[in-house]
Amino acid sequence: MRSWLLYLALFLIVVAACILAMPWWAPHVLAWSHPDVIFRGDSDRKVLYVTIDDAPSDATPSIMAVLKENHVPATFFVIGGRVHSDAQLRRIVEAGFSLGNHMRTTARCSSLSLPEFRSDFDLTDRLLRRFSAPVYFRPPSDLGTPEQMAYVASKGYQPIMGTVFPLDHWIQKPSLLAPLTRWLAVPGGIVIMHDGDVRGRTTAKVLADVLPALKRAGYTFESLDRMTPAKGISDAK
Repeated sequence: MRSWLLYLALFLIVVAACILAMPWWAPHVLAWSHPDVIFRGDSDRKVLYVTIDDAPSDATPSIMAVLKENHVPATFFVIGGRVHSDAQLRRIVEAGFSLGNHMRTTARCSSLSLPEFRSDFDLTDRLLRRFSAPVYFRPPSDLGTPEQMAYVASKGYQPIMGTVFPLDHWIQKPSLLAPLTRWLAVPGGIVIMHDGDVRGRTTAKVLADVLPALKRAGYTFESLDRMTPAKGISDAK
Protein backbone atom coordinates (compact mmCIF):
# COMPACT_ATOMS: atom_id res chain seq x y z
CA MET A 1 0.00 0.00 0.00
CA ARG A 2 2.80 2.42 0.90
CA SER A 3 4.57 1.77 -2.43
CA TRP A 4 1.34 2.44 -4.33
CA LEU A 5 0.83 5.72 -2.46
CA LEU A 6 4.44 6.71 -3.12
CA TYR A 7 4.08 6.10 -6.87
CA LEU A 8 0.80 8.03 -6.91
CA ALA A 9 2.40 10.95 -5.08
CA LEU A 10 5.33 11.00 -7.49
CA PHE A 11 2.96 10.86 -10.47
CA LEU A 12 0.93 13.78 -9.12
CA ILE A 13 4.11 15.79 -8.50
CA VAL A 14 5.27 15.19 -12.08
CA VAL A 15 1.87 16.17 -13.50
CA ALA A 16 1.78 19.32 -11.35
CA ALA A 17 5.31 20.25 -12.42
CA CYS A 18 4.42 19.79 -16.10
CA ILE A 19 1.33 21.98 -15.72
CA LEU A 20 3.23 24.70 -13.87
CA ALA A 21 5.96 24.67 -16.51
CA MET A 22 3.53 24.56 -19.44
CA PRO A 23 3.98 28.24 -20.46
CA TRP A 24 7.69 27.47 -20.99
CA TRP A 25 7.59 24.12 -22.82
CA ALA A 26 4.33 24.34 -24.78
CA PRO A 27 5.54 26.95 -27.34
CA HIS A 28 8.59 24.81 -28.20
CA VAL A 29 6.53 21.65 -28.66
CA LEU A 30 3.97 23.45 -30.81
CA ALA A 31 6.68 25.08 -32.94
CA TRP A 32 8.32 21.69 -33.44
CA SER A 33 5.02 20.04 -34.48
CA HIS A 34 3.99 22.94 -36.76
CA PRO A 35 7.24 24.50 -38.03
CA ASP A 36 5.45 26.81 -40.50
CA VAL A 37 3.44 28.53 -37.75
CA ILE A 38 4.84 31.06 -35.26
CA PHE A 39 3.85 30.39 -31.64
CA ARG A 40 6.33 32.57 -29.74
CA GLY A 41 8.77 35.38 -30.30
CA ASP A 42 12.42 35.49 -29.27
CA SER A 43 12.67 34.31 -25.66
CA ASP A 44 15.96 36.13 -25.02
CA ARG A 45 14.09 39.33 -24.13
CA LYS A 46 11.27 39.91 -21.65
CA VAL A 47 8.88 41.16 -24.32
CA LEU A 48 5.23 40.36 -25.13
CA TYR A 49 3.14 40.81 -28.27
CA VAL A 50 -0.57 41.60 -27.88
CA THR A 51 -3.01 40.30 -30.48
CA ILE A 52 -6.79 40.68 -30.56
CA ASP A 53 -8.89 38.18 -32.52
CA ASP A 54 -12.38 38.55 -34.04
CA ALA A 55 -12.26 42.29 -34.71
CA PRO A 56 -14.02 44.58 -35.34
CA SER A 57 -16.97 45.06 -32.97
CA ASP A 58 -18.72 47.72 -30.91
CA ALA A 59 -16.15 46.99 -28.18
CA THR A 60 -13.08 47.66 -30.36
CA PRO A 61 -12.83 51.35 -29.33
CA SER A 62 -12.77 50.32 -25.65
CA ILE A 63 -9.94 47.87 -26.26
CA MET A 64 -7.98 50.46 -28.23
CA ALA A 65 -8.46 53.03 -25.47
CA VAL A 66 -6.88 50.70 -22.88
CA LEU A 67 -3.99 49.88 -25.22
CA LYS A 68 -3.35 53.57 -25.95
CA GLU A 69 -3.51 54.48 -22.26
CA ASN A 70 -0.82 51.90 -21.53
CA HIS A 71 1.23 52.68 -24.66
CA VAL A 72 0.96 49.09 -25.87
CA PRO A 73 0.93 48.20 -29.60
CA ALA A 74 -1.33 45.43 -30.86
CA THR A 75 -2.44 43.57 -33.95
CA PHE A 76 -6.18 43.18 -34.54
CA PHE A 77 -7.00 40.00 -36.47
CA VAL A 78 -10.02 40.84 -38.57
CA ILE A 79 -13.01 38.65 -39.43
CA GLY A 80 -14.00 39.88 -42.88
CA GLY A 81 -17.69 39.16 -42.38
CA ARG A 82 -17.77 41.54 -39.41
CA VAL A 83 -16.55 44.54 -41.36
CA HIS A 84 -19.59 46.70 -42.17
CA SER A 85 -17.91 50.00 -42.99
CA ASP A 86 -14.53 51.42 -43.95
CA ALA A 87 -14.54 53.45 -40.74
CA GLN A 88 -14.19 50.33 -38.58
CA LEU A 89 -10.78 49.41 -40.01
CA ARG A 90 -9.67 52.98 -40.62
CA ARG A 91 -10.05 53.78 -36.90
CA ILE A 92 -7.81 50.86 -35.94
CA VAL A 93 -5.08 51.83 -38.40
CA GLU A 94 -5.24 55.55 -37.67
CA ALA A 95 -4.85 54.75 -33.95
CA GLY A 96 -1.50 53.16 -34.77
CA PHE A 97 -2.47 49.48 -34.57
CA SER A 98 -1.89 46.72 -37.13
CA LEU A 99 -4.34 44.48 -38.96
CA GLY A 100 -4.12 40.74 -39.52
CA ASN A 101 -6.18 38.28 -41.56
CA HIS A 102 -8.55 36.02 -39.58
CA MET A 103 -10.70 34.78 -42.49
CA ARG A 104 -14.27 35.74 -43.40
CA THR A 105 -15.91 33.74 -40.59
CA THR A 106 -14.82 31.76 -37.54
CA ALA A 107 -15.45 28.41 -39.28
CA ARG A 108 -12.73 25.82 -38.71
CA CYS A 109 -10.23 26.12 -41.54
CA SER A 110 -9.83 22.36 -41.88
CA SER A 111 -13.59 22.05 -42.50
CA LEU A 112 -13.28 24.20 -45.63
CA SER A 113 -12.33 22.92 -49.07
CA LEU A 114 -9.29 24.61 -50.58
CA PRO A 115 -11.45 26.71 -52.97
CA GLU A 116 -13.66 27.79 -50.04
CA PHE A 117 -10.61 28.64 -47.98
CA ARG A 118 -9.08 30.69 -50.78
CA SER A 119 -12.31 32.61 -51.32
CA ASP A 120 -12.76 33.47 -47.64
CA PHE A 121 -9.09 34.33 -47.17
CA ASP A 122 -9.00 36.52 -50.27
CA LEU A 123 -12.14 38.42 -49.29
CA THR A 124 -10.58 39.49 -45.99
CA ASP A 125 -7.24 40.15 -47.66
CA ARG A 126 -8.88 42.62 -50.05
CA LEU A 127 -10.55 44.44 -47.16
CA LEU A 128 -7.30 44.77 -45.22
CA ARG A 129 -5.25 45.96 -48.18
CA ARG A 130 -7.47 49.00 -48.52
CA PHE A 131 -5.96 50.29 -45.28
CA SER A 132 -2.67 48.45 -44.67
CA ALA A 133 -0.17 45.88 -45.92
CA PRO A 134 -1.05 42.84 -43.76
CA VAL A 135 1.66 40.34 -42.94
CA TYR A 136 0.16 37.88 -40.45
CA PHE A 137 -2.60 35.30 -40.76
CA ARG A 138 -4.25 33.56 -37.84
CA PRO A 139 -6.42 30.56 -38.74
CA PRO A 140 -9.64 30.54 -36.70
CA SER A 141 -10.65 27.51 -34.63
CA ASP A 142 -7.80 25.22 -35.73
CA LEU A 143 -4.44 25.19 -37.53
CA GLY A 144 -5.80 24.47 -41.00
CA THR A 145 -4.27 22.10 -43.53
CA PRO A 146 -0.78 22.12 -45.12
CA GLU A 147 -2.34 23.06 -48.47
CA GLN A 148 -4.15 26.00 -46.89
CA MET A 149 -1.01 27.23 -45.15
CA ALA A 150 0.91 26.92 -48.41
CA TYR A 151 -1.67 29.18 -50.04
CA VAL A 152 -1.33 31.68 -47.18
CA ALA A 153 2.45 31.73 -47.68
CA SER A 154 2.01 32.23 -51.44
CA LYS A 155 0.07 35.40 -50.64
CA GLY A 156 2.95 36.78 -48.58
CA TYR A 157 1.47 36.01 -45.15
CA GLN A 158 3.05 34.33 -42.13
CA PRO A 159 0.74 32.01 -40.14
CA ILE A 160 0.87 32.88 -36.45
CA MET A 161 -0.77 31.60 -33.28
CA GLY A 162 0.42 32.13 -29.68
CA THR A 163 0.38 30.51 -26.25
CA VAL A 164 -0.56 33.33 -23.86
CA PHE A 165 -4.22 32.40 -24.35
CA PRO A 166 -6.29 32.61 -21.14
CA LEU A 167 -9.26 30.68 -22.62
CA ASP A 168 -11.41 33.79 -22.96
CA HIS A 169 -13.53 31.88 -25.47
CA TRP A 170 -15.07 30.11 -22.48
CA ILE A 171 -14.12 32.17 -19.41
CA GLN A 172 -15.73 35.58 -19.10
CA LYS A 173 -14.73 36.53 -15.56
CA PRO A 174 -11.97 39.16 -15.51
CA SER A 175 -11.02 37.98 -12.01
CA LEU A 176 -10.03 34.61 -13.53
CA LEU A 177 -8.72 35.81 -16.89
CA ALA A 178 -6.27 38.31 -15.43
CA PRO A 179 -4.27 35.83 -13.28
CA LEU A 180 -4.37 33.24 -16.08
CA THR A 181 -2.85 35.76 -18.48
CA ARG A 182 -0.13 36.73 -16.02
CA TRP A 183 0.69 33.05 -15.36
CA LEU A 184 0.92 32.20 -19.07
CA ALA A 185 3.15 35.18 -19.87
CA VAL A 186 6.74 34.22 -20.73
CA PRO A 187 9.47 36.14 -22.58
CA GLY A 188 8.54 36.32 -26.24
CA GLY A 189 4.95 35.34 -25.53
CA ILE A 190 2.19 36.16 -28.01
CA VAL A 191 -0.99 37.17 -26.17
CA ILE A 192 -4.29 36.08 -27.72
CA MET A 193 -7.50 37.73 -26.52
CA HIS A 194 -10.78 38.34 -28.27
CA ASP A 195 -12.86 41.20 -29.55
CA GLY A 196 -16.65 40.99 -29.92
CA ASP A 197 -19.60 42.92 -28.60
CA VAL A 198 -19.50 40.96 -25.31
CA ARG A 199 -16.04 39.36 -25.18
CA GLY A 200 -14.40 42.58 -26.29
CA ARG A 201 -15.63 44.48 -23.23
CA THR A 202 -14.25 41.72 -21.01
CA THR A 203 -10.94 41.93 -22.88
CA ALA A 204 -10.76 45.69 -22.24
CA LYS A 205 -11.23 45.11 -18.51
CA VAL A 206 -8.62 42.33 -18.39
CA LEU A 207 -6.05 44.35 -20.33
CA ALA A 208 -6.59 47.33 -18.02
CA ASP A 209 -5.54 45.00 -15.17
CA VAL A 210 -2.76 42.91 -16.70
CA LEU A 211 -0.87 45.43 -18.84
CA PRO A 212 0.29 47.56 -15.88
CA ALA A 213 0.93 44.40 -13.83
CA LEU A 214 3.09 42.86 -16.56
CA LYS A 215 5.01 46.10 -16.96
CA ARG A 216 5.70 46.11 -13.23
CA ALA A 217 6.98 42.53 -13.64
CA GLY A 218 9.55 43.83 -16.13
CA TYR A 219 7.84 43.09 -19.45
CA THR A 220 7.86 45.43 -22.42
CA PHE A 221 5.46 45.29 -25.36
CA GLU A 222 6.25 45.41 -29.06
CA SER A 223 4.35 45.05 -32.32
CA LEU A 224 4.52 41.82 -34.29
CA ASP A 225 6.49 43.46 -37.10
CA ARG A 226 9.46 43.76 -34.70
CA MET A 227 9.30 40.13 -33.60
CA THR A 228 11.99 37.51 -34.14
CA PRO A 229 10.30 34.08 -33.97
CA ALA A 230 11.56 31.60 -31.37
CA LYS A 231 13.29 28.43 -32.50
CA GLY A 232 11.55 25.07 -32.30
CA ILE A 233 12.94 22.15 -30.33
CA SER A 234 14.67 20.73 -33.38
CA ASP A 235 16.43 24.07 -34.01
CA ALA A 236 17.32 24.93 -30.43
CA LYS A 237 20.97 25.03 -29.52
